[in-house]
Amino acid sequence: MAQNLTFSIKNYMKKLVSLITLLCISLASLAQPSNITGTTTLKQVKKLSLYKTLNGRLIEVATANTDQNGRFAFRFTPEYEGFYCIGYGPAHYTTTTYKFYFKGNEDLEIKLNADNYELVKTNSNAIKTLYKWDQALNEIANKSMTLAGSTTYVDFFPLIESFQSTLASFKKNPKTGNKIFDAWFPTIVDNDFAYCAINFMYMPHPAHPSKDEYSSYYENFNTENYFKEDLLKLPYGDRFISNLVLKKASGKKNITKETLIESIPLDVLKGQYILNFIERSTNIVDFNKLTNDYGKYLTLPEQKQRVEAMEIKLAETKAGVPAVNFTFSDIDAKPIKLTDFKGKLVLIDMWATWCGPCRAEEPFWEKLNDTYKGKEIAFVGVSTDQDKEKWEAYIKEKALKGTQLHAGPTNPLSQAYKINTIPRYLLIDKKGNLITPDCPRPSDPKLIELIDTWLTN
Repeated sequence: MAQNLTFSIKNYMKKLVSLITLLCISLASLAQPSNITGTTTLKQVKKLSLYKTLNGRLIEVATANTDQNGRFAFRFTPEYEGFYCIGYGPAHYTTTTYKFYFKGNEDLEIKLNADNYELVKTNSNAIKTLYKWDQALNEIANKSMTLAGSTTYVDFFPLIESFQSTLASFKKNPKTGNKIFDAWFPTIVDNDFAYCAINFMYMPHPAHPSKDEYSSYYENFNTENYFKEDLLKLPYGDRFISNLVLKKASGKKNITKETLIESIPLDVLKGQYILNFIERSTNIVDFNKLTNDYGKYLTLPEQKQRVEAMEIKLAETKAGVPAVNFTFSDIDAKPIKLTDFKGKLVLIDMWATWCGPCRAEEPFWEKLNDTYKGKEIAFVGVSTDQDKEKWEAYIKEKALKGTQLHAGPTNPLSQAYKINTIPRYLLIDKKGNLITPDCPRPSDPKLIELIDTWLTN
């Protein structure tokens, strides 16, 4: 028995050591905070921004004010391994925004000057390698990105041809000790250089070349080499997609929005490019046409969020305009869209389990469902409950009629139609157009009159 006990203790200790080892490995794999300190000699710089890269665009994650000596600092934990940027102008001003590679546990000190930055010190070989590359490319980048500069193709094209011959030496074996960065670095070099070269063509200059005056690099440029998903990990990727589309369309006739979109080989990049058109929509009709025609390409969460924000911005509350096309889940987690009810009148009940006036309307809601059973009308309850489990339990307990969906307190309908109090009832016609965003409650006979009128239309 003593032997068995000893064996059990040893066994337990082995398992405990293994568990602790696994825990340590897991903790070590979590991103560690990174520190950024710096100074600037630029008197006009009072605030700097730290950006993350999301789908080829820069999103501000933190700001830092400079002190009387021009000093600033950031401390943050990277969400991902890749590019973050520091800048002191608008995010799209490439000449005042600088990219760095973080994965966690980096210490970085920089000095910002008028047209560049100086790497003072860092413990990251990836950042050192990137700095060396950025400094080499700096002259081309500044000439390419500077608005209304004096540079023309006459002096820029020879610079491009000369620098292109050095790319192989930069891409060769970076050996930073970071396998992910080292494998990606040649692609970074190619894209950085190509972006500068192509962006120059679409900036205003005193003179522009004819096609016969293109240098060898431009004549042989193949856009297909750059239409890759890696673009979404680059701080300028979104703008580069647009430039590549323009380059591919150069010299072609009968160019339309459709042909531009179809020229992009990857669907995920199509979605990113389409957002440029969607976010320039000035009315809900144009917005709906674009999302109906190209919505299948909008697959990334951030793409969908931008579309939703635009729909809320454009939503109108007057009768006859297209209603906001929501997508909410039912109690079985099945996504239900407004368009699923096309051909039917739709009465939407915005409510919550905690809302006394909402519950007071339930008997009248149930009666309406019975009265119009088999008619061309759908009754849709949309819950704004924060607690989804409480909503699910309530639905099962009450067995509420109609289609019951959960949207939560922050949802497109509440935002678009400025629903600050509930219950609120919206009526939508058979074509999906808004009749009213605030119709009578089920307990009011006027609602029946309204429904009967529109059922016959």
